[in-house]
Amino acid sequence: MTPEHGGKVELKLGSSGPETAEYDAYLQTPAQIYRGKARVADKQVAFEDWDSGEPPEWLLADARAALKTALRTSQAEGRWPRRITRWRPEPSE
Repeated sequence: MTPEHGGKVELKLGSSGPETAEYDAYLQTPAQIYRGKARVADKQVAFEDWDSGEPPEWLLADARAALKTALRTSQAEGRWPRRITRWRPEPSE
């Protein structure tokens, strides 16, 4: 479903290990869809391979925060979340 305003973050687990994970990243605004990869390693989050340019920074920040939460979950529970989905309002300036 395309958001009418704000943005959607959807992350699907690809490969994972105790301290690392790769997710297929799908970020969406009302005007654009961005597909790429997210990697969590060494307690850092990196995005790459966006198919249609760089997503807005506010949406990347929300995706980054969700992945850092996933890292804490994996350390506490011993497994990475298989799917993470969030909707966020666009920040007002």
